[in-house]
Amino acid sequence: MIRPALYADIPTICALMIEGHKVSKYKDYPLDTKRKFRTLLMESIRSGNSCVFVAERQGVVVGFLVGMVDDLYHILNVKYATDLFFFALYEGSALLDAFIEWAKIQPGVVRIRLGATDVVEDYNRVAKLYDRKGLTQEGALYEMEIGS
Repeated sequence: MIRPALYADIPTICALMIEGHKVSKYKDYPLDTKRKFRTLLMESIRSGNSCVFVAERQGVVVGFLVGMVDDLYHILNVKYATDLFFFALYEGSALLDAFIEWAKIQPGVVRIRLGATDVVEDYNRVAKLYDRKGLTQEGALYEMEIGS
């Protein structure tokens, strides 16, 4: 089952974030779920400009997606919807469906833009999901490590 997150879900979402962080390529960098991530979740749940969806299986939260709306390229008078975090042990496809439906009804949104990276695993699995949902690839992301 997919549903909007409640404030009561925040500890469980934080626990999932911690588990995802442990297997991410950023696992050696400190993660702040006590303050920064918790605050982001509270503001996103409260905001009309953001969303937090959770996936439940047998009453247990097994995934989440945090999304937001912003001005396209920060200078155009139209908006796009994007994800900030998308982590699911199960039900990832259904979480994405909920996000897409949410994005479609947001005022001024003309595009959905999602990234598929290798933060947690090979990005090809997520890219295939995006392809199945009708998203098309737009360019590529490049990264350079410059220190810790």
